[in-house]
This record gives sequence, structure tokens and C-alpha cells, in this order.
Amino acid sequence: MPINFQIERTANNFFARADGQRFFVGRRVPYGGNIGLYNIFGGSPLTPLFYTAADFASGHGFWADFIEPTAICEGRSFLTLNSYDSAGFTFGFGQFAAHVPDGDFVKMLRALLARPEADDYFPHLELAGGRIHRVTDAGLSPLESATSTEPLMRYLNPTLDEVEDAEVIAAAKLIHWATHHASARDAQVSTMVASYRSFMARADKRVGIDGRPADQCLVIADILHHGRGGKMTWPLVAEALASPTPLAKLIAIGAPQWDGRKATLKKAIAARPQLAAKRWSRAVGDFV
Repeated sequence: MPINFQIERTANNFFARADGQRFFVGRRVPYGGNIGLYNIFGGSPLTPLFYTAADFASGHGFWADFIEPTAICEGRSFLTLNSYDSAGFTFGFGQFAAHVPDGDFVKMLRALLARPEADDYFPHLELAGGRIHRVTDAGLSPLESATSTEPLMRYLNPTLDEVEDAEVIAAAKLIHWATHHASARDAQVSTMVASYRSFMARADKRVGIDGRPADQCLVIADILHHGRGGKMTWPLVAEALASPTPLAKLIAIGAPQWDGRKATLKKAIAARPQLAAKRWSRAVGDFV
């Protein structure tokens, strides 16, 4: 049976109630001329729910460790939300963005909609042909394709002009789902691991990473996940790998505005010596 979500607002803070439980959704914030929600600022009322590699090692092995430094850079909260920028709607410990066709957010939501509890949260969404559709009186209406997620973005966040009820409810549903169902958290982790596996396959084809230690491979994956290399990603990565100090050169990729993230990534890698102990094997298609 669908869960009834009710919105409560206190000044710029939005809360929701579901089955009598009140929880924080996000704060109304301005950003570059847009208005949206954000929930991981200092002093946030959000109840912490953080990604830790050890919690997922049994299901994902070394890959649980491999994605953890990026999780730390992204705030590591399974409940992270923002709906104020051009992505329209971003959620999860990897900050998966809804604007990317066949991207992490779309894949995560598809996985969630395949779960038995999906009707409790999104009774008007359905998978058909492997894609997300909205159930309407006229039938199924596609919300995403290989080229666009615009309808899905508007379903989750109708406009960037103001915080709308639909935006708060969509966020509340995902927060409640991730809080109360371990399977919803694992959907996020499985999505992240699958993405990082695909990044390694791409990197091996583009620049050759056979035999490279996992710490260097992780930085490449983080650059691709974050996008800070821009159009020059692969030439910059190739140049770094050919240098005498590949790890340092890889970490340095990206504009100065990302220096804080780079420092966080460097520290997280240094704290995990197991990353340097594993190497990418082209023959196996995994770290050994």
C-alpha cells in the first residue's frame, strides 16, 4: 500500500511525515539564480546514514574499498540531496545526478523500481522495456531514454524557480526508502560499483592500465565520476601515467576550484594502503 507523505515547512527547512514519523528533507537554498533543496550543510537536522566499506565488503569485496574514497569526497551520506542546479535532482552517497541519460541516478532508480516495496513509494512509476515510465490514465509515458531524462527531471523537480511540493515529496520518498530498507542502500552501492567497473574498462581501452595499482586507477575513476578533467581527461590521464609520479599527477588533474576535493581524495587514499597493494588485470578484468 502506498505510503502517505505529508510536507511540513519551518522557515526554509522542509520536513516530511510518513506513518507518523517526522524527518528532515532539505533546506531551501539559492544557487546561481536557481532555488532548490540541500540537506548536508553544517548543522543539518538530517540523521546521519553513512557509507562504510566494511558494511558492504561481503557483497562487493575489494570494490567496496575501491569506491570509499570517492564516497568520502561526496560526503558519504546515503541521504544526500540537492535539487538546485542544472542536474535537476541529485541523490545518494555518490551524488547521482538525474540529468544524465543512462547515468547513475537513472540506473539506481531502475533498480529501486524493481524492488517489491516500489509500489509503496512510487506507485505511479513503472519499468517497461527496462526504462522508467509514468503511469497515466492514457497509459505508460516514458520518463527517460538513451538521449534524454528531461521528463524524469521534471517529474522529480518541476522547475528550478522555487521548491515545489512534488520536489519535496520525491526527495522524502527516496530519503525514507534509503533509511528504512538496506536493499535501497545496496542499490546505491551496486550502482556505484558497476560504474567504477565500467570506468576501469574504459580506461584500459583508452590509456592502458594493465598492471597499474588500484590507487592510481581509483583517481582515474574519481575524475570520470566527478567530471573535473573535462574534454582533456584522457590526454591528461595519459600524461600523468607516463610521468615519474603518476599518482600525484593524477590527483592534480582538475581546476584549482577542486583543490579541496583533491586533498580529501589524497588523504583518503593514503589511509587505505590496500589500494596500492592491488593491481588491475586486463586478462581477469578485475583487481588482483
